[in-house]
Amino acid sequence: MTSARRLMAVTLVLALAFAMVGCKKEPEEPALQPTVAPPVIASEGVLKVGVDLGYPPFAGTDAGQDAGIDVDVAAAIAERLGLKVELVDIKPSEMSSALNEGTVDIVLGGISITDAVLADASTAGSYLIDGPGIFSVVTTGSVVTTLTAADLPGKRIAAQKESPAYWTLEADYGEGYATGYATLKEAFETLAAGNADIVIGDAVVGAYIARDFDDIGFVGQFGAAQPLGVVVRKDATELTAIVREALDALAADGTLDTIRAKWLGDLPQLEVPVAQTAE
Repeated sequence: MTSARRLMAVTLVLALAFAMVGCKKEPEEPALQPTVAPPVIASEGVLKVGVDLGYPPFAGTDAGQDAGIDVDVAAAIAERLGLKVELVDIKPSEMSSALNEGTVDIVLGGISITDAVLADASTAGSYLIDGPGIFSVVTTGSVVTTLTAADLPGKRIAAQKESPAYWTLEADYGEGYATGYATLKEAFETLAAGNADIVIGDAVVGAYIARDFDDIGFVGQFGAAQPLGVVVRKDATELTAIVREALDALAADGTLDTIRAKWLGDLPQLEVPVAQTAE
């Protein structure tokens, strides 16, 4: 065989090889096997989950994609039930009507179990604990291990205006005790600039924001924390039991802890009053 023919043969073999690679099918994902169907859920093969996409890190958008703690938990529950997840953007105030009208099957949104009961809904269990937290500068060599309410006098305190923590500070310590800012992030920026000693605010949101500040961290809990629930329609007893079982499994295999660490880093578990842990 001449050199020209050998070159042509090699070229043909390579072309066929590339063609075969290009035609190779991607491995197919295993088909979902639903464990629940209508009328327990609204639509066949789909779990419709209400989330507040304007409330990061619970749920929001990143580069055009829905993302957040609630988004990940919703996807994990749906997968556990063999369902696809469909997110529906709703506010907590729309929770009851969305559930009762069948717009959604379940709701996540940083909603405490207590608030769900007050809204005449039920919960299928808790997926996260949240409450007010204290944040401060924790530079290397000068680490503040813990702070409590007893350490507040004499400190320059920043908080988000009209947040629960802000109103608690106003009620307990007097008007003007804390300097209010439009957002919790602005309060953190004030702390980072050295114009405040402490930020007090939602621990989950604060831990998420603190990831953008190298020298700021969670240093204590400011009041009681509450379990956040997966909310279901009050009379949806079968779905409640099914979702509760899924949540228990996700807690047991470490999925919920993994999601929490992904968004909140090393934020410690907050303490909940004993009466609430039994719910």
